[in-house]
Parts: sequence; structure tokens; C-alpha cells
Amino acid sequence: MEKRKRLAFDLDETLGTAIVDSQKVVGFNTRRDIFTLLDQLSNCYELILWTVSNRVYLDKVLAYGMAKYFEETYSWDEISEKWKDIRKIRADFLVDDSDYHREIATQYGLESNYIIVPAYGSLEDQRKPLLWIDIIKDSLACNEKINSQLH
Repeated sequence: MEKRKRLAFDLDETLGTAIVDSQKVVGFNTRRDIFTLLDQLSNCYELILWTVSNRVYLDKVLAYGMAKYFEETYSWDEISEKWKDIRKIRADFLVDDSDYHREIATQYGLESNYIIVPAYGSLEDQRKPLLWIDIIKDSLACNEKINSQLH
């Protein structure tokens, strides 16, 4: 059996944003079609969630329906590094809304493994809410299978 590649996702502004009431997380606004995408990607990839937020926050957010999609999760409490080096978690790709990590990855020849999507709620995201899915699909190897099942 062929080993599946590992695909890591950033959390905030990449998959959605937390709903906060008086500094307490009470929900999580997810991107349109996120669960369909994660279902399809999980057929081809081991999915990982990696955030620079703390573990308590991450666990609260996971409780709002996303925990079942991720085989591993990492927070700032486990990995407190300057940048998200995919080699640290043995990931093949990272999907993030910030170009910061890809810029640093260029020093190591890894930039093509960093997939940058518009930030959730940004003007670009509002204009084309499914652009993030197109960018991810266009960047990954199992495109044919995913393309036929999304949208």
C-alpha cells in the first residue's frame, strides 16, 4: 500500500475564524465547503492541523466539528518555532493564508510545498469564496479525484 502524503493546514484565517464572546470561544466560522474539501482530501492525504495558537484554544476550536478530519494536531505549546517548517511535522505540504512561512521556506528550497490561500473574510475571499479550494486543488497531486467531486 502506498503511503499517503501529509497535508498540514493552518487554522485561523485559513480554515475560518473563531467566534468569541467576552474573550471566550463559543464557535468557529468555517469557510464555505470546508467539510466537503476535507472529506475529499482525507481520501488522498493524512490531514494535520498546525496553529501558532495555544493548545487550549485549539482544542476548543476542534470541538466545533473539525477534530474528526485531522490525524494529528500541533499548537504553539508543542512547537514554538519562528516559522512553520513542514519538516518538523513530516508534512509534505502546508496550506496557510500567510506568505510568511513560504518566504522563509525559499531559503531551504521548499517554497513549492507551501500553498497560500486568501485569508478567510479578506476582500479577495469575499469576491470569490471558493478560490481557496481552487488554489489547493491546483497545487496537489490527487487533483483528478478531488476535482471530480468538489463544486
